[in-house]
Amino acid sequence: MVAFALTTVFGLSSVFAAPSTDQLLPDTTKAYFAVPDLDELQQRFEKTQIHQLMTDPVIKPFADELKRQLQSRFDQTGIRLGINFEDLENLSAGEAASAVIAVEDEVQPHALALIVDVTGSLEDAQELVNRIGKELVEQGAVESSIEVAGQEVAKYTVTDEDDPEISYSAYYIIHKDHIISTDHTKVMADIMARFENPGDDNVAGLEAYQVAMQRCEDASEVAAQIRWFVEPFGYAKTVQAAAGVEPQGKNFQELLLGQGFGAIRGLGGWVVVAEGEKEFTHHTFVYAPRDTQGIEAQITLEDEAAANGTEKDERIAAKDSDQYRLAARMLDFPNTENQAPQSWIPSNVSTYTTMNWNLRDSFEYAKTLVNEYLDAEEGQDLFEEILEGIAHDVNGPQLDIRDELVGYLAGRVSIMTGFKEPVDIDTHQWLAAIDITDAPAVRKAVAKFMSAEPNKQEREFNGFTIYEVLNVEEEIDIELNLEFGDDSFGGEGFGGDEGFGGEDFGAPEEEAVGSQPLISQWAVTVSDSGHIIVASGADFIEDLLREKDANKLDDTDDYQRVEAALKSLGADSTSMRMFSRLDKKNEPNYKLLQQGKMHQSDTIAGKLLNRLMGSPEEEQNIEKLDVSKMPEFEKVAKYLGPSGTYVQTRDDGWFISGAVLKKN
Repeated sequence: MVAFALTTVFGLSSVFAAPSTDQLLPDTTKAYFAVPDLDELQQRFEKTQIHQLMTDPVIKPFADELKRQLQSRFDQTGIRLGINFEDLENLSAGEAASAVIAVEDEVQPHALALIVDVTGSLEDAQELVNRIGKELVEQGAVESSIEVAGQEVAKYTVTDEDDPEISYSAYYIIHKDHIISTDHTKVMADIMARFENPGDDNVAGLEAYQVAMQRCEDASEVAAQIRWFVEPFGYAKTVQAAAGVEPQGKNFQELLLGQGFGAIRGLGGWVVVAEGEKEFTHHTFVYAPRDTQGIEAQITLEDEAAANGTEKDERIAAKDSDQYRLAARMLDFPNTENQAPQSWIPSNVSTYTTMNWNLRDSFEYAKTLVNEYLDAEEGQDLFEEILEGIAHDVNGPQLDIRDELVGYLAGRVSIMTGFKEPVDIDTHQWLAAIDITDAPAVRKAVAKFMSAEPNKQEREFNGFTIYEVLNVEEEIDIELNLEFGDDSFGGEGFGGDEGFGGEDFGAPEEEAVGSQPLISQWAVTVSDSGHIIVASGADFIEDLLREKDANKLDDTDDYQRVEAALKSLGADSTSMRMFSRLDKKNEPNYKLLQQGKMHQSDTIAGKLLNRLMGSPEEEQNIEKLDVSKMPEFEKVAKYLGPSGTYVQTRDDGWFISGAVLKKN
């Protein structure tokens, strides 16, 4: 009788258990972020050295200020809905999720949603909802209520401070032991209905989501503390709709889709926190199955064109053996058994990345992308015209790029970064090396190419020439077309810890498109070891080649620790490997912040950090941080361990896995 009663009770509880958040959200969800158990995540996070860093009394004042500034700019869930995951820290809660959703609505074709399981904490949950509502009203929102699916839902209408004609609404309800908040009534009604009938037209029913989650589960010995999923092109389109602006110039989303990159149907991942010596372990799968239908259609199209007299370019003609079509075939990253650092990679690098890439074929496959980008007319091949110009223009290098350079590329690219001391605005160093099959031939090609460069300087080193380009005045037009608008999702961009992306990393709309200096200083040479070497400066190249017999990266303790961790995660045959020392990687930017010089940094990281905090014109530049609260970097560095990631090419996409290790 007791056994029967227990079976009945547990059976009923499972029958009436609420669906998971991936079942409650519709299949029009374009980005999804979920924490299966908030309490467990908090407990595990408190075991990490990152938590120790954030709570160290010496560091905490600065960490709190930085966190506050970043949240005020990027926490769109908090800005638009008035609630974020941090509000839930003191609430005993189960699963929580936020999402970006595309909605069939001409007026508002986008939505944010937040769902939190508060089973057993209803009283605390109601207090939280009441407090958030009060704060919204104090900030100027108008409180009311509406009926959705027969239930009373709290409504808060927020009017734009700068334009009274613009407003949006945030909706709240505690339904079936869950806090539900969204900015769209259709989404609210849809989520509420799914408690009774989740259906299969939800996130959990998406093929790309299912495959990604299964691959991550197969790779992990423990359950995830964080799950996420993004449908990249749908997300970009939804964010664009949220911005309410039309892209100026070339629409890169449509360009990439037209070139076959829509084969990337989604990517999703798991994050495991504080498991053994791993601070964080991540698994990601990029789902990109063979584009069979697109390939067959492309073959038919090319055959028809050939029958009508258009000569077929056999170098890029579609074949039955293709994985993708047109320029998407550039996504060719073969696996190899050995991706150990080359013997000349020094021991003191900050980061090191090496990847296999079929560069020779990718060069040819870029043709259709270049032609479409340049708006080539039917029958016109601007790609070949450009190559012809480079080869024959009397004022140019007169270099046959295809035969004299690309034909010697061997298919491996390696990049390392470091910095020189003392730290200053020119402290960052980087170097990229491309494997080649014939060093003397490529050396001649590089000499030809550099002969047409007016701003170069030459220096001889160990019998060969290093070319250095300094203070380039020209700017290169880069039409980024990433304007998400100043009003996207309510005013401050879109994203944050609970959102996804936004506003070109904080750049105002007018900064997203235009002439951007690409690089102001670089150097190039060809080594006897068989590499084209491009670096931030000639001195860095000389230092590298001069110290070729010094200690090597793969002999260091932290690299070997990371390598062992990656092997435990399945890194055998891989297409990419990445290694990073988080202390050395972050030291230059930290010290530049401390010196008040970050805005002068010409590095990509420096520019992104400036954009994170706002432009000087907005008077929100990152230098506004109170640097007096910043401790010496050594007090921070002791919490930052090494990390590593590998990529493995699969038949239907790419599996990515890695870990951040504790600092010894």
